Amino acid sequence: MCSRLAVVGAGPLVGVHHCRAVVALQNMDVELACICEKSAEDNTASQEFACKLYTDVRTMVMEEELDGLVLSTPTHLHLQNALDCFSAIQARRAAGLSVLSALLVEKPICESLSAAQKLVEAAQAAGVKILVGHQRRHSPMVRMTRDVVQSVDFGPLRGFTAEFAIMKPDEYFSNDPRLLWRKERNKGGPALINMIHDVDLIRYITGDDVANVYAVMSGAARNNEVEDTGAVTLTTQQGAIGTFFFSDAVPSPWSYEFTARENKKYPPVGDRDCYHFMGAQRSVAFPTLEHFTYGDAKGWDEPLITTRTEVERKDPIVLQMAHFVRLCRREEESVCDGRDAIQSLAIVMAAIRSAETGVPVKPSQLLAESSGTVDINESTAA
Repeated sequence: MCSRLAVVGAGPLVGVHHCRAVVALQNMDVELACICEKSAEDNTASQEFACKLYTDVRTMVMEEELDGLVLSTPTHLHLQNALDCFSAIQARRAAGLSVLSALLVEKPICESLSAAQKLVEAAQAAGVKILVGHQRRHSPMVRMTRDVVQSVDFGPLRGFTAEFAIMKPDEYFSNDPRLLWRKERNKGGPALINMIHDVDLIRYITGDDVANVYAVMSGAARNNEVEDTGAVTLTTQQGAIGTFFFSDAVPSPWSYEFTARENKKYPPVGDRDCYHFMGAQRSVAFPTLEHFTYGDAKGWDEPLITTRTEVERKDPIVLQMAHFVRLCRREEESVCDGRDAIQSLAIVMAAIRSAETGVPVKPSQLLAESSGTVDINESTAA
């Protein structure tokens, strides 16, 4: 039976790629049934994919027999869009009609921890499975790196470095009223929009959560309300220490976007790495998957043994959509559900809080604050 999907927010930067991913999965018997945009004038995607255009989420979910919905609107709209969807689901269920079973929410799940928790609780009440769009978890290169880092012969993780250094074009920060949120505090900025990707991958690849965060950030490049550059130190639950540098205002090839070469939007820059993971017995670079270790004799006087693992590059957006279809059909469990995504969001929020206060922040404390509980053993001080 054909799975019918809808996309809310089919913009050119992200949403339209979800539409194309659905079309690419015709062998799975899936259909892009409809698109929802803020205005009827935003009809570029609906015309490209020859599907019905709606301008109201609740109306669309009420009128259409859908199996899944992709929510690709600006982050600060996720909660309200999701609540409108869940309201329609409950109304359809009360009327004895079929209801959609899963929601793919673009990352970050929401703009705040409290909003994210409300979304997750509402989804649970509506009986809807959540997949958060941390699509890089589906990358074969990421999964191979995860296997390496979590293997016995890697040894305990000692540390890691990560970089997101890129230059966003001036038009990204256009004064188009629909895009002003990108420059607004608590809505835009590379920490919330971009670093969330890298933080989530660090959690996914290492299998370890972050215990403590210290960050400094600057907005000197553009003087917007949001940061453009920052440095973050992370300490994991198991004692590994990592550093992360980010900037969206520098000409550089050192980012997942440029090095992974999975998204054809970004011009190739050759074999370069954006992450390094260092264990007691082995180190590995990503995405080249170049390994460094010693033989029987170890130490700086001995030659390092270098090897490389070759992995086929595949589009993680398409792989994620295939997983989402299987989630809609109850064939698989979510690779990144709402509560998992909240853990990654808490790390970013801890970095932002640390940059504001000048002291280390524990993500667990922010989670406790947002849920209305207080742990007297938690402190923002290291």
